[in-house]
This record gives sequence, C-alpha cells and structure tokens, in this order.
Amino acid sequence: MKYNVYYSPLQFYGENIIELSNRENHLGYSYSECPVWGHMMDRTFVGYSPIHFEMSIGDDGTINYSLHKHLHKTISPSDYENEELYENEYISFEVKDIGKEQPVIQLSFTNSYIWTDFQNEYLWFEYLDHPLTSLDNNFVAVGGWFNIASHPRNTSLAIKILDRKKPVSIIQSNPLYRVRFYTDNMNDKPILRKKELSNYLEDGHPLESDELYEMHERRMILTDDKKFMNKILFDKDIRKKCPFHDV
Repeated sequence: MKYNVYYSPLQFYGENIIELSNRENHLGYSYSECPVWGHMMDRTFVGYSPIHFEMSIGDDGTINYSLHKHLHKTISPSDYENEELYENEYISFEVKDIGKEQPVIQLSFTNSYIWTDFQNEYLWFEYLDHPLTSLDNNFVAVGGWFNIASHPRNTSLAIKILDRKKPVSIIQSNPLYRVRFYTDNMNDKPILRKKELSNYLEDGHPLESDELYEMHERRMILTDDKKFMNKILFDKDIRKKCPFHDV
C-alpha cells in the first residue's frame, strides 16, 4: 500500500528539498543487490541545504554565522548570558549547551512542516543524521521519531558540532539529514510530496485546510498534557482515547 506524506518548507521554499535517496550513488557495490538494503532505501529520504551557511564559535562563546555569504551575524555572550534559550530567525540553542566541548545548535532555515492525510492513524516519522555531514560539515544531526498522524509538526535540525575549534561549513545542496516513514505494515511505501501552504499561525505552523487546522488544534491540546501526549505519540491504540480523535 502507498500512502501520502507532505512537507512544506518554512523558509527558502524553492531551494529547500527533501527527496528519495538516490540509489545510483551505490551502484556497483555488492550490498546494493541486497533486498533488505533496497527495502530500507525505498523508505529513506534525504534533506538538502537550501543555502550556503558558515558558523563558528569562539573560545569566549561568541557565535559568528553567515548566510549566502553576505548576511553576517554576531551573537555575543552578553546577548544570552541571562537567558536559558536564545533564538532568532535562523538559529536557536539552549544556553547550557554552548559551553560544552561539542555544542548543540538548532538550524531553523532547513525546517519543513510534515503531515499526512487525516485518515491515517499510525504513521511514524524518523529523523536521522546523514553520514557525510561528519566528514564535510563538522557536525552530526540529533535524531528522533514520532507519530505524525497524531502529532504533525516541524522538522528540527539540531546539530552537534564535532570540533568546536573548527567552523561549521555548509554548501547549498549539501545533504544534511535523512528521514524515514513507517506504518504498522513495513511493506507500505511512502509518497513524499512538496506542498506549498499559504496560511500560517503566529507560531509558524502552516494551516491549509480545516482538516490541518483541526490536527493542529488537537496537537496543541496534547502538548498541554505531557504524559498523555507521550502515550499518543508512542501507542497507536490509545489514540482512540484522545478527545480530539474524531475531530
């Protein structure tokens, strides 16, 4: 069975691309003939950088970054010393993470809103790192997974910088992360479609239709109850107990 998954980039719509992993990069290797590997690859997508991005962290915690090689920004320790969280249009971070040997920073310019058809009750989204980023870009992505049928939401590229003395350097079209989708039947195949959404809430979540709005409202209710939300995210049967299940 095939099923639809949709993504809508929140910034740099035209350049922000997630597409099926290219098997041609693996032709000629013995593993490429393995049906187990092929089954996984048919469900693996790659997200690419929409822009050029450079970032460095000084010994004193000063952060310098640039986009497109012409927009430059400096964040001084005084800008976040009394905060728990710092965020702007392109990056955000927990202040306690910046002083670590391997700092973690979120890059928002890669984010997309991910959702599926409303009738789907169990569709998992897995966010994984891409192996080339440790070689080419000086970071690995922090992974995670959740049930987007219950919890449609934005992707979030949190990067763990491998060597804080070296810059993070990203060239447009570099692979940054991988995603996979699963249902309760592992032979189902996802069809990922890019879909532009014109209506956004103030918090940045796009709402194209009444169904998507209702899904968003359900999500907002669930996030108020963390314990119940965890059950909704990780237990397909308990979703029917959600008061917004049939909304």
